[in-house]
Amino acid sequence: MNQPTEQQGDDAPSSAPLLTATEVLPERSVSQSAVVLRADQVEFDARQVAALSLISPGLAQAPRAQLALFFHFCVRSGLDPFARQIYMIGRTNWKAADNPDEPEKTWTIQTGIDGFRTVAHRAAIKAGESISYEDTVYYDSEGNAHEVWLSKAYPAAVKVTVLRGNARFPFIARWDEFAPTYYDRKQGAYVVAKMWQQMPAHMLRKCAEAGALRMAAPQDLSGVYVDEEMARADAEAVVREAEEATRRLREAAGLEAGSDKGGDAKEESAEDSQGGGQDESTDKPVPRKRARAAKKAAPEAKPDTAAESNEPPAPAKRTPRKRASSPRRAS
Repeated sequence: MNQPTEQQGDDAPSSAPLLTATEVLPERSVSQSAVVLRADQVEFDARQVAALSLISPGLAQAPRAQLALFFHFCVRSGLDPFARQIYMIGRTNWKAADNPDEPEKTWTIQTGIDGFRTVAHRAAIKAGESISYEDTVYYDSEGNAHEVWLSKAYPAAVKVTVLRGNARFPFIARWDEFAPTYYDRKQGAYVVAKMWQQMPAHMLRKCAEAGALRMAAPQDLSGVYVDEEMARADAEAVVREAEEATRRLREAAGLEAGSDKGGDAKEESAEDSQGGGQDESTDKPVPRKRARAAKKAAPEAKPDTAAESNEPPAPAKRTPRKRASSPRRAS
């Protein structure tokens, strides 16, 4: 009679720890970390959202539905968002300026290539399969294939093929589609991002591998992207923000299209003000010249006035009279 009890006791340890773990471990986790995901959670709480905002700025303003979707990806992939294994990035949606139905921001769930590999391998193991790779192929601008990229020029494309079970999933990433470019004010032109300049083949290979892994494990990786895949979107966002700021400054200065009249008016007013200043500057010296001329003319006018008033002549005129009287007395 006791044997069934012993068998039940032997069976109990195999299931009891699982029940105990789901009941006790969450409590211990909460005491150790206030942001760890608990087994009884269905969405992020306020404290967890605040912690995630430190990793992804602006996450606190994300819609609740978008946060719920991010929570679902974290649970499904088994990646820890607080360890930066997976995160959600918000980008300005430029379509919202023309369409009020568009959201102000678009949210993308991203992870590193290591997280992609982890999720894909887990999915394959659950299905009783394994994941492997064919040799990576690099292509130059002429379409020639290379096993290793040794050229200093940027590769035109990279091909990565993932093997899962008996299936084959090739993906080709082109340089023109993924390489991010930024506007350099010093050079006055668009240049490739620094990391892509230093490791062009490596960065492009990550994009190709991520695409192939997503094809091999679509149920686990659909809607998730690696950082390298979104680098171009980040670069375009920076350029758009810079262009928008420049446009606002030009409008404020009256240099934007549509404000030419105002600019012409300003130029005309500036020219008028400059012309007025020149007239004033020329008018001011005129009275001075006239004053000097009047001063010079004044002494010339004095003899004329003296002659008209019949005043006594100057001493030079009296001298001839005295000289004329002396001969008369001598005779």
